[in-house]
Amino acid sequence: MSLPPPPRPHYQGEPSQYRPVQQHHVAAQRQDKAPTLGQYWRSDTRIVPGGKPAKWAGRAAFWLGLLAVVLYFAPRFFADAPTVFAAFASPVSVVAFIFALIAIIAGVGRGLGIFGLIFALAGSSLFWSWLDRTLA
Repeated sequence: MSLPPPPRPHYQGEPSQYRPVQQHHVAAQRQDKAPTLGQYWRSDTRIVPGGKPAKWAGRAAFWLGLLAVVLYFAPRFFADAPTVFAAFASPVSVVAFIFALIAIIAGVGRGLGIFGLIFALAGSSLFWSWLDRTLA
């Protein structure tokens, strides 16, 4: 299917004065196939020209996930560490998981968001109990 030819330019004034008037005609681009995942990630347009891309969600997910891992495994490595640390690791890992999802889906620090997601899962007692039930 082809598009019709663009309309001819209109002229203002007398025929001896050649001044074409530009028409603002925008043809809709037709997409035949969906972009790949790599093209979708590269097409992120949330970057201000001349500025750095935002990475706040990825950084928050990374550091909160790392904190959750340290808190979760502290009673296992240090005998004098209280189990309150492990109990505090669960809500921290949930918050890190939410920030990781924001980072990955919205493209606000995807690389750190993926590592934050891994750390959030590793610092969660829900994940380890699910893994124990699955593999046992």
